[in-house]
Amino acid sequence: MIIDFHSHILPGIDDGSKDISMTKKMLSMEKNSGIKAIVATPHFYMSEQSLDSFLEKRDRAYEAVKSAAEAEGLDIYTGAEVYFTPSLMDVDLKKLCISGTSYMMVELPYQKLSGNFIRTFKSFVGSVSSEIHLILAHAERYLNFTDEESLYEILDTDILVQLNCGSFKMFSPHLRFMNNLIANGTAHLLGTDCHNITSRAPNMDIARKAIDRKFSHRAFLRMMNNAEEILNGNIIGD
Repeated sequence: MIIDFHSHILPGIDDGSKDISMTKKMLSMEKNSGIKAIVATPHFYMSEQSLDSFLEKRDRAYEAVKSAAEAEGLDIYTGAEVYFTPSLMDVDLKKLCISGTSYMMVELPYQKLSGNFIRTFKSFVGSVSSEIHLILAHAERYLNFTDEESLYEILDTDILVQLNCGSFKMFSPHLRFMNNLIANGTAHLLGTDCHNITSRAPNMDIARKAIDRKFSHRAFLRMMNNAEEILNGNIIGD
């Protein structure tokens, strides 16, 4: 089953789909690329809204698109792209996990990752790992702001790695990094990170073709299998 594990397809909740009309077009694009399930991961910034307010808005947006997704034969799972701050320790992280799982997607700040930040993040991972399993959103994007060594320190934790499909375009500056992760078995999930139908449209085919060409279709399917295992409530690596 082909699964888009990172999307901003819910309408009117963040910088993703602006309304139900756009969402329906995005759903159609997802279906046409062979996708069967979508994980909706709207941004959650603890500094901007309360957890209860976010969940209320997200669930309302989900209910607005549920029937449209069903009409396309698509399953939608709710989650969040949670911006990391140490204050996350003060909220019920289980409510931010992807529905029916213990997995939560986390986003790092777009800045050079200092030693102090890395230690803080590693401490956070260690403190929640018994109950919450973390997924690092679009790992390759942080290389626009920090160095590989610092990012590899982040990856050297009990965390899964999600890569963006669009970053597999030919001549992408981060293609070598992503290919290394796939080769080493440390790239676990793929997401389109779609926000609209133009500049950031669903684009699973870009990653599928690039991975098939560089590795094999089996490598692509491994990441799809990881996604399916998670959505079935299983723990990757057990």
